[in-house]
Amino acid sequence: MPEYKIRELVEMVENGEIDVPEFQREFVWSNNQVRDLAESIYKSYPIGLLVFYKIPSELRSQNKRFWVLDGQQRLLSLVLIMKGQVKAIRGGQETTIRLDIWFDPKNEKFELRRPVTEENWVKLSELLQIQKRSDLEKLLRERGFSPDEQDRISTLWATFRDDYKVFVHELSEALDLDDLGNIFVRTNFAGTRVRGTDVYSTMIAIAYKGLVKDLREFCARLPLDIDYGILIRTFVSFLTDGKVKLASRVFEQAKKLKEVLEGKEEELVNITKEVKECTLRGIEVLRKYGITHLPTENVIPVLAYYLHRRRVISPEEEERFFKWFILASFFGRYSASAETKLNEDLETIRNGGNYHDLIENIRRKEGDLKERILAYIDEGEHDPLLLYALLKQSNAKDLLSGEPLTQANSTLHHIFPRKHLGGSEYARLVDDIGNLTLLTHASNQRLLDELPENYLRRVSSEILRAHYIPEDKELWKLEKVEEFIKIRKKKLKEAVEKFLSNI
Repeated sequence: MPEYKIRELVEMVENGEIDVPEFQREFVWSNNQVRDLAESIYKSYPIGLLVFYKIPSELRSQNKRFWVLDGQQRLLSLVLIMKGQVKAIRGGQETTIRLDIWFDPKNEKFELRRPVTEENWVKLSELLQIQKRSDLEKLLRERGFSPDEQDRISTLWATFRDDYKVFVHELSEALDLDDLGNIFVRTNFAGTRVRGTDVYSTMIAIAYKGLVKDLREFCARLPLDIDYGILIRTFVSFLTDGKVKLASRVFEQAKKLKEVLEGKEEELVNITKEVKECTLRGIEVLRKYGITHLPTENVIPVLAYYLHRRRVISPEEEERFFKWFILASFFGRYSASAETKLNEDLETIRNGGNYHDLIENIRRKEGDLKERILAYIDEGEHDPLLLYALLKQSNAKDLLSGEPLTQANSTLHHIFPRKHLGGSEYARLVDDIGNLTLLTHASNQRLLDELPENYLRRVSSEILRAHYIPEDKELWKLEKVEEFIKIRKKKLKEAVEKFLSNI
């Protein structure tokens, strides 16, 4: 079995001989994991086997020789340790990740930050770029390290540059691409919990070169921050006409998707184009209502697939879909068994169902939605997204600036400040939904400790009503907080009745 010096592997990555294929996961190791890897190598602990695939000549570009099948995180971490930076996929796009690791030769410790009071720590990325031992010895003498410290630094330098060997299993270029996919899935996912999207991404990338990279880059450019796996789920739902879960086990998932992909190579380009268009349109529907982040990203495959099947939806349907989004988020529609729930909702759409039928799916699981939300308000619980939807329904504006409220520009505001309620007999009411509204960040800071009997006098009746705030000035006094909250919760419940009346 081939053995490589760490220095050799790093050079091969940097000159492009070793490539991370597009079906690999993103670089996800934390800085602490990279530091721990450096320490393991220094102590001569084994770091595991790397698995490379010799790229067939017809798939090679430039001087690429190998794909990494197993060990991507370790391999890129070695580059990060040696060079202080590495190019990798993170957040859906290629980026340069930087990290400095420091070595304390006195205590043989590896740290992510150099202590301010200690001068004789060494930065690995600088130390390991020294080419000759004579240059190293000169540096150690000039820095005034003790004999023990010099010995430890020399050992560290030699370990990373020459002494430590990494075992690599090289798979033959004669290997069939189907076998390659199976090997990748098994070596990366066996014995661990894996998302169906990880398997799907692998099989899609092998079936059609460049498609996964295309979807990753599109995902990174979207106006909402969503996980790349959501886009893969959306793609699979279009490919299969309404399914994202094809089997219950990982290898069965791969097998089923392979069967679907066979013979559809020419269709994949058009499917990808449609996925992009419908995903973007679905996001724009939500952005129209001021939504800038998603409590449940799994609404995207459902909304995109609905647009795919219906082609055009009316403004009324857009409003109803916004309400479905609020209810799906409030009741945690996809918080457990997400793919099973997605299959159910996608099937509803495939069979001609609309937003009302999707809400009915939630109702079958959760019971009487209106009564549950009203009880939630009675108990004083608060959900920022529900509160946002109710304020959006009334076209509420910021109390001070009159600026329209969106998810992006607003934050929770305590009408009766925490400072005045926290240490009093009313402490239990601080975070009651009856005491909460949304304001811009700037207004919230200005009114942080001010009592409502002072600042609400400066707000117009129209804006007060849009925030469901009682207009009786006597209720704005601190001693009236209980009555204020009781009346405001009644108004919020009336708003919920209106919100749910036409769905």
